[in-house]
Amino acid sequence: MSLDFFDRTLSEWIAPGIFLGAFILELFFLLFFYFRLLFLKKTTETILEKPLTVCLCVRNEEDRIEHILQQLLTQDYGNYEVVVVDDFSEDCTIQKVGQLAKKYPRLKFTSISQETSFSEKMAINLALKAAHSEWVVFLRPDNELISPLFLKKVNDAITESSLLLNYTNQQAGKGFRNHCCRVERFTAFLSTAAYGLVGHKAFYNDSNVVFHKELYFEQSGFRGKMNAYYANLELVFNDSGKRKVSVLVDPETMIREERTCFPGDFSELVKKRLRIKRQLGAGKRFVHFLEDLSKFLLWGAFAWLLITEPMNWLFITIPVVIVLFLQLFVVKTMTTRLNEAKIFLSSFVYMYIRPVLNWYHAGKIYILDKRNKWN
Repeated sequence: MSLDFFDRTLSEWIAPGIFLGAFILELFFLLFFYFRLLFLKKTTETILEKPLTVCLCVRNEEDRIEHILQQLLTQDYGNYEVVVVDDFSEDCTIQKVGQLAKKYPRLKFTSISQETSFSEKMAINLALKAAHSEWVVFLRPDNELISPLFLKKVNDAITESSLLLNYTNQQAGKGFRNHCCRVERFTAFLSTAAYGLVGHKAFYNDSNVVFHKELYFEQSGFRGKMNAYYANLELVFNDSGKRKVSVLVDPETMIREERTCFPGDFSELVKKRLRIKRQLGAGKRFVHFLEDLSKFLLWGAFAWLLITEPMNWLFITIPVVIVLFLQLFVVKTMTTRLNEAKIFLSSFVYMYIRPVLNWYHAGKIYILDKRNKWN
């Protein structure tokens, strides 16, 4: 470090000040939010089986509805039911569900008999009204494999007045699109879990979240949210007041979805997350903005200082190395615990690319919404 590093005018302190401020912010977000994920405790087995309802809203799932229902109806758990709502399927989905219901009394089903606007939200509403249990979890019909211990492990982790977040991602597959979608969903889960543990709810996925159904009816369901086409129960979870968020990282409750990635799927995931974020309160949005801004400013100020003050390279490199090491440690630990080792490095890099990507897509959404407002 140069001896005259601290001997500078007020204007000359701007770049080092921005760098130091961004470094402190980065440490705050990593240590206060994300490091909590590293200390998640394992659940202890409980004898009492709470009543649980597994809900599926399906449409034209004739080919795979039997596969997932067989897994759900053979759970190593006694006190549960499965509710299926058919969203006006044009194939034989409802007939297959009906045949299984004759064999499994715990399977209940109903259907929407005509094409309607916002049918997804209507199907969710029907499922929750049909659920007899207080605790509910929604799953999708494209799940690759569900452990027989899924409900047992969920039951062990349920705490009163909380939302229980479990991990969901796509099954690893070939192609760059699949990889990008998995990275986005993994990092979104980290964000939801880290912020949720401190009471800052920001859900970007409503599948595999266990919640008390009164949470939905206390808010009058989707009242005032019907036009939000990009999200469903995420909007309800994020407005659930003081309810706490619990996070369960257990191989038995992780869900892998078998789906084909098409062009634009990755962008749609990013846009969905950003649109949901826009619905958060001003305070929550500001915190998320600060997290993105801190990364942008840290690297921008770091590059500027390296160019303008190369003699101080060691002094300005140490804070960046500290941040990178801590971020690397969090991502490595969580990819290992979530069995996502193949996206470790790309997820780590993506954490620093995402702020720019967020602002790019946020700008596109803003322009699109402005255009649609006058159409």
